[in-house]
Amino acid sequence: MAALGAQLDRVRSGVGAVVLIEGAPGMGKTRLLAEGIRMAGRMGFRAGGGAAEPGGTVVELAPLMAALFDGDAPLLDRSALQPPHLLPEQRYWLLQDLQALLERAAMEQPLLVCLDDMQWADGGTAAALRALPARLAALPVAWLITFHPDQASPQLSSALEHLERSGAEKIVLGPLDEAAVVQVAVDVMQAEPDEALGDLISRVRGSPFLLMELLSGLREEDLVRIGSHRAELVEDRLPVRVRDSMREQLKRMAKPSREAAIVAASLGRSFSFTELATMLDQSPSSLLAAVDDLIAARVLLERGERLAFRHDIIRDAVRAAVPVSARRALDRQAADVLLAAGATPVEVATQLAASAEPGDEGAVTTLFKAAEALAQSDPGAAADLSRRGLELAPRRHRLRGPLVAETAVWLHEAGRVDEARTFADTSLREALPAAEEAEVLLSIAGMFGLSPDARVDAGRQALALPDLPPALHARHLACLVHNLVVGGRADAAREQLPAARAAAGDSADAIAVFMLDLAEGGLEVIEGRFPRALALTEAAARSGSARHDYARERLAQEWRGEILMLLDRVAESIELTADGIAAAHRDRQGWALHIFETWRGRQSLQVGRLNDAVAILEGQLNPEQEERQESILDVAGVVALGRAAVHIGDARLQRVTARLAEPMVHHGPPSSRRQAAWLLALQAMATGDAARARSWLCSFGEQERTSILPLFPVNVTDEPRLTRIAVAARDDELAETSVAAAERRAELNPGVRTIAAVAAHARGLMTGDERDLARAAELLDDGPRPLALASALEDLGAARVRHGAAEDAIGAFERALTVYARAGAAWDAARVRRRLRAQGVRRRLISPSRPETGWAAMTDSELAVAKLVAQGLTNREVAEQLFLSPHTVGTHLRRVFAKLDINSRVALTRLAVRGAR
Repeated sequence: MAALGAQLDRVRSGVGAVVLIEGAPGMGKTRLLAEGIRMAGRMGFRAGGGAAEPGGTVVELAPLMAALFDGDAPLLDRSALQPPHLLPEQRYWLLQDLQALLERAAMEQPLLVCLDDMQWADGGTAAALRALPARLAALPVAWLITFHPDQASPQLSSALEHLERSGAEKIVLGPLDEAAVVQVAVDVMQAEPDEALGDLISRVRGSPFLLMELLSGLREEDLVRIGSHRAELVEDRLPVRVRDSMREQLKRMAKPSREAAIVAASLGRSFSFTELATMLDQSPSSLLAAVDDLIAARVLLERGERLAFRHDIIRDAVRAAVPVSARRALDRQAADVLLAAGATPVEVATQLAASAEPGDEGAVTTLFKAAEALAQSDPGAAADLSRRGLELAPRRHRLRGPLVAETAVWLHEAGRVDEARTFADTSLREALPAAEEAEVLLSIAGMFGLSPDARVDAGRQALALPDLPPALHARHLACLVHNLVVGGRADAAREQLPAARAAAGDSADAIAVFMLDLAEGGLEVIEGRFPRALALTEAAARSGSARHDYARERLAQEWRGEILMLLDRVAESIELTADGIAAAHRDRQGWALHIFETWRGRQSLQVGRLNDAVAILEGQLNPEQEERQESILDVAGVVALGRAAVHIGDARLQRVTARLAEPMVHHGPPSSRRQAAWLLALQAMATGDAARARSWLCSFGEQERTSILPLFPVNVTDEPRLTRIAVAARDDELAETSVAAAERRAELNPGVRTIAAVAAHARGLMTGDERDLARAAELLDDGPRPLALASALEDLGAARVRHGAAEDAIGAFERALTVYARAGAAWDAARVRRRLRAQGVRRRLISPSRPETGWAAMTDSELAVAKLVAQGLTNREVAEQLFLSPHTVGTHLRRVFAKLDINSRVALTRLAVRGAR
């Protein structure tokens, strides 16, 4: 109670808090939660509570929704919640909506969200617990969460561990000690227990629930005599209700009461009188006496308009008193009764899955409906239900084919790729004709969240099937080319391209043509023909727009933005990115928002907005991603974040990105492996370890080091960095290969200043020719890539020092220092200062760098976020105004708090008001 009080008092100051309450059944978790709600009410909080139900692990967000929207005075207004959309990211947007509503409510009054028995929580609630407390940490929202650790799902255990690592307070309710047991006895008996009573109550081994049962039973059966402030045990035996097992207690009850208790246990923790009567096939009036007996026996209690078991221990004991076969039959019957009473298939799915027997057609149909309902938010749970439906389905059941097809897709969507591959090999071909199997595999081949290698496998499986319809064959070929390109297998993609073009032409299939245009555009990028790549990608974008295929249109739009950047058409690329983010907000496309935000972060790195790049890219590494980095664009985002961390000298982020990159070097498609090896090489070079940098480039073999670039997606300023590693490691072959690649790209893209400058820069590094380096700096001057300019200037200065032109070298170093400082590249700036000191120069910057704390320390983006938040806007409202994702807003806000040395929105608003005065 003291710990809860301290946390609630802290929350009243404007910050969030999480308290985890762990304990076995009967240890008082629910009672402590109830006391917390009463305490919060006295402190001015609004509180809401919800509890997970046994068998409710597939009911999406049920306990959280109950806590927020149910009760006499709900925390949130359900009508303010946007209606659900059947989107692949339904859970993503629902959590965004809930966050926005909680933000708004917490700005008016502190909130307490109580979630009981989370060991039975669904995957959606587990995801919410990973996300919402962290997102709302700067607002007065307290979370009290109870659970029994031995029964928690892996998803919930992971979420609870994440909360504890993030600072949640944990209270473990274990058995009462001997002194506490005696205190409870004194409180109940209003007298000190004698020695015999003390020995008896010690048998409950400190369980508060069982202790209260024992003490209440002793009083009811007159087994204790109270006198002279002493409680004496009259007869040394346990009360009947404690002594006997539930099986024995049920035997002593009248038959109607016994049957009612057993049947009620299959209906769940709570149930209606009507549902109980239906199960027993009796009229409600005939059950009155039986229900009264169960209430009098303290088995049941009334909870509002429903009946409920007084404690889970009692319900479990009733169920354990019934043979397993009878219990399964009753559970199966209860599922039908609950469905008839209005329960959804999802609400009875777990009970059906456990109780139905093979051949139960009604169960098969209900499980499939439940799986379909879950698929948008929890494909893993959907796959488990559909597989159970398959086990129950007769061989020729009408749903067998759809169950197999959807299970294969849902397993892939859940990221269970090995399991999905095994399932497809054993079940898909047996259940479906070739064309239907190919349709399923096409869905898998088009899942951009999967590793490109998994998508390629699906495509090759489909193309091996006989007699595919021409359009389906063409789509698979086109998708295969695309997946080979993004997986870093350009040679294999180029081999497949002629056959794919022929198939697309013969079938005149617009989707196949779109995918091929996009894929061939990627090949042209890898080969350095950027104008041709742009033409192909623009054709694909027009195709997607004409067909109102918004998913493909977004994808083509992002690729087009990448290519425009390569061609130095930076303003157009940035505008396209902003349009993509706005469209993703408007159309509630979470995947598109993630793609465009990640690209914006990489864009910010290239144009020298390092603080923005870090805020955006770090914002995309959030708990909801569940540490999965399958998409090549996600990998590129990690690499860009790591590169930005080197520039700004952020050692923590360098460690984070290195930990993510190191496993990628050894697993996954070549594109991801090369990206990861490149980052690790750059980080090693940043410490001056050229040999270590070169060893990372040789991760795939000595000869393969020369093909590490170009990466996909391409960064046209990489070749000078590769040449620098080669020169420092005395690897002439690598240096020559790097320079040749840069010069070929310049020939293929005449008139693009950055590309010409990169070629000159790389050659100047290899040859030491000051003129090439000066030419590179000249071409990059006033261009869109300040970091590339500063790098060329720094190398030019170093060359001039070697050639004895110290004064000219100082001028180049000072210009480089100014550019680095303006970009926020603190680590680079420090290195150039050392170069200047070596020349005897200790000159201050022309424009002073930002201070580390206070309003003046903020970037323009951070100031914009801070001002809008101080005006009372939610994260989502800020995101929509500034064309950002809510995750990026959250990252900016954390940085604002750090610079102002505050921890809440309340404090930010006070500072803003004070500053306005």
